[in-house]
Amino acid sequence: MCKVLLISSNLFTGPYHVYPLGMAVIASALSERGHIVSQFDSIIGDNIDARLRETIRDFAPDYVGISVRNIDDENSLSHGESWCLANDKRLVSLIRQCTDAPIILGGAGFSIIPDEILDFVRADYGVVGEGESIICDLIERLEKDHSSPKILLRPDAPLKGHEMKSPLWEKALIEFYVSRSGMVNLQTKRGCPYNCSYCVYPSLEGKRFRVREPKAVIEDLMMLQDRYNVDTIFFTDSVFNDPNGSYLELAEEIIRSGIKMRWAGYFRPKGTGYRELALLRRSGLYAMEIGTDAGCDETLDGMKKGFSFGDVVEFNSACVKAEIPSAHFFIFGVPGETEKTLNEGLKNIGLLKKSIIFAYSGVRILPGTDLYRRAVQDGVISENVSLLRPVYYFSPHMDVEALNNAIEKESRKNRGFIFPPDKGDMMISAMNALGHKGLLWDMMLSFFRDGDRRKRKI
Repeated sequence: MCKVLLISSNLFTGPYHVYPLGMAVIASALSERGHIVSQFDSIIGDNIDARLRETIRDFAPDYVGISVRNIDDENSLSHGESWCLANDKRLVSLIRQCTDAPIILGGAGFSIIPDEILDFVRADYGVVGEGESIICDLIERLEKDHSSPKILLRPDAPLKGHEMKSPLWEKALIEFYVSRSGMVNLQTKRGCPYNCSYCVYPSLEGKRFRVREPKAVIEDLMMLQDRYNVDTIFFTDSVFNDPNGSYLELAEEIIRSGIKMRWAGYFRPKGTGYRELALLRRSGLYAMEIGTDAGCDETLDGMKKGFSFGDVVEFNSACVKAEIPSAHFFIFGVPGETEKTLNEGLKNIGLLKKSIIFAYSGVRILPGTDLYRRAVQDGVISENVSLLRPVYYFSPHMDVEALNNAIEKESRKNRGFIFPPDKGDMMISAMNALGHKGLLWDMMLSFFRDGDRRKRKI
């Protein structure tokens, strides 16, 4: 039995505070193996260094794990100012001053570029992919004085749905996140079978959906509601509305259970119509985030999205009919982008009714993706370039400044069109300050409509 200190190094708070679910799941797995676990969240409190020193002194861990959730904010307009790894390196240095305990890195961000990140931050070991069993095996191996590779990869056989651990919730953490964002995160499945050109989900979680048992999800929801008074959940699945319909089975189970909870999630704008959305709404769905990504068929093909813009419009119409507020996320400057496709995409956004639009410029290039190969092919990057610091793909057919100016000009015509992305963060923060919590797309839409009415009256 060992004492393991787990640290969430994430400091991002926009567009809303996100519960460190990965850390909580690893904590659950370690606890089940008999280890004593303490969870430390960097985002809580003012003086992270003093708090961490005190925690290490009082807890005296045998091992320290750091969950690296993000490498950066994937926003080209922040110009690398939101690069996270410098903070991770600083944390490792601070930990070294307080303890000789081995330091283990893990998390989604770490798993994208594990070798370079481990070398950069100077930790001892790294766990790639699903960490529940790997980190337990690593600690047991080290306790027996066996040597171990610096980086441990995911097992050949990924965890089945029933093997995925429920999070080990911390009351203080839940209270903090509910007070800030109004919600807590939960996962109902892992994996993604789609082939979006920029995405690392298939490599991180596998290329097929692995679904948790609905009853296990219901148990988590009941615990959150009964023990911690949580009434709003965000399901963090890569895509909630899977083509096999497991998401509908879960919705039906929620309804049968009698749980009254609001929930939201990430959706793919295809394969789900009004009938399905009406069922989801009855189960508590109150808002959704939609990975549309591109504004016309040509750029959707360039991103390998697997649907057309006609599918997006049809899905949006079903959302409007079901009265479910939504936010579409778009990226401009993608493979195949030209002045023609840009203008078409900006025009097509006007077809999406009663939705918030978040627009980004340029696509973060990550290793192992189709976008990486396309970027090398198009001469945007060289094959041996380091991607530790953010590098963005912009179509060679576009001038970046002209691209950004065109997006910003269009956003000024539509108050529900958010660009640059930081503008949305500021708006949501302002609403949070007024006491509003959760996904606020419905309130933002109402605010914009009220503002437009006032403007017309003047």
